[in-house]
Amino acid sequence: MTTEWAVVAAAEQFTLDPRNSGELTFTVSNPGNAPDTVVFDVAPGDGSQRAWFTVAEPQRVVPGQGSVSFLVKLAVPAGTAPRRYDMTGFAYSANTAPEESSRSSGRVTYEVRAVAPPRRTPWLWIAAAAALVLVVVTVGVVLLTRDSGPGEPRVVTVEAESLVDGAAVESPKKSKATVEAQPNCCGVTWSGDEQLFFQGLAIGDKVTMTVQIPADGTWRFAAVRTTSFDYANTVFVIDGNQVGGTFLGFTPTVQKTEFLDVGTVQLTRGAHQVSLLVVGKTQGTNRYFAGVDVLRFSEVVSPAAAR
Repeated sequence: MTTEWAVVAAAEQFTLDPRNSGELTFTVSNPGNAPDTVVFDVAPGDGSQRAWFTVAEPQRVVPGQGSVSFLVKLAVPAGTAPRRYDMTGFAYSANTAPEESSRSSGRVTYEVRAVAPPRRTPWLWIAAAAALVLVVVTVGVVLLTRDSGPGEPRVVTVEAESLVDGAAVESPKKSKATVEAQPNCCGVTWSGDEQLFFQGLAIGDKVTMTVQIPADGTWRFAAVRTTSFDYANTVFVIDGNQVGGTFLGFTPTVQKTEFLDVGTVQLTRGAHQVSLLVVGKTQGTNRYFAGVDVLRFSEVVSPAAAR
């Protein structure tokens, strides 16, 4: 019997860094009752090449009613024409021909930007440049020892449970997922004595919160998470783009993490949508729960701006 694989991307597009590199998680589910070995691969769109993509552990065993997540890394070579490209992820059973059991994700896009070539430094200027470095280092030491002024980085810290009332839950499979503020439980004390408790019941379930950012700029996103025996693997998505990798939610008992760095994002002043998306699980349970204690956005201030 052919496995009817389901393939879901964590976001509709890759978020690329200034070097046109990025990564995205794809989840492959086995809806059948029997385990099967899946092979995951990438189908590049027009103008792109398979060599741009790397798939970690592309062949794995998926238990019946289970799922696995594949991390796809994208590195666009220098000189590629700047424009929008696309790709799809697809999966098929290892013991069959790809055309017999292959199933694809939706179309995923990415925007390639022009990268300026590095400037060449004439050999005659090397000695002068070295002397200039010494001057800059000396000045930099003096500047770094000054007291923090108007350029001091801002930090936005939000108790996740405070966002429950305005949160939106989406469930593509209509699993009746819910979200609530959960008081201290199971030997764990959360900040503010509560956490955001998302009771997902299927892959693709998502809860979206609204966070206010005070200024345009680069922000480092971090979170305090909870793990447990029935907690799912999840990713954060901000304004439709995945940030960071997959968080593995399983531990035998309920535990709270410290602040975990998720990733760095460019954000404008105002409201932004922060989603927690279920992409899989690592244990045999029909629950895809998740917990978030605190969200934190720390402004990244360049040395020039901090002067």
